[in-house]
Amino acid sequence: MKQLQNLRESIIIAHNRGKKQAEIADFLGISQGAVSKTIKRFEETGSNRAKGMFKRNPNTKANSTRKLAKKLRVSQESARKILKDDLKLKPYKLQKRQKLNEEAKKKCRERCRVLLRRFDKQSHRRIIFSDEKLFDIQQ
Repeated sequence: MKQLQNLRESIIIAHNRGKKQAEIADFLGISQGAVSKTIKRFEETGSNRAKGMFKRNPNTKANSTRKLAKKLRVSQESARKILKDDLKLKPYKLQKRQKLNEEAKKKCRERCRVLLRRFDKQSHRRIIFSDEKLFDIQQ
């Protein structure tokens, strides 16, 4: 960890001296992406410390099948099949989605109305695609 801290300090010092990212990467023998991310983090936060990492939540249900299998002294696959087939349980992970503000919702509704008006006239059914290849069957 100490080496990484020294490496980050070296990157920041070289950057402050006007060195280009490619030069810093070549000199230190690291990727230019690592240099870029370190400089960006320094400019945003004013610190060259590592980005904080998220720790695994010990209450996560991700390990429950494994724990159940160990407790029942059966294989993980057997435990999974019992949960799925016999108990009709499904593995489910809550998916993160973008949060829409009122302005985005309003814009979405307006675009939906435009599409509904456009397709209400059934004009899309009169489109003929003429780029199809015609094959002659003569031999």
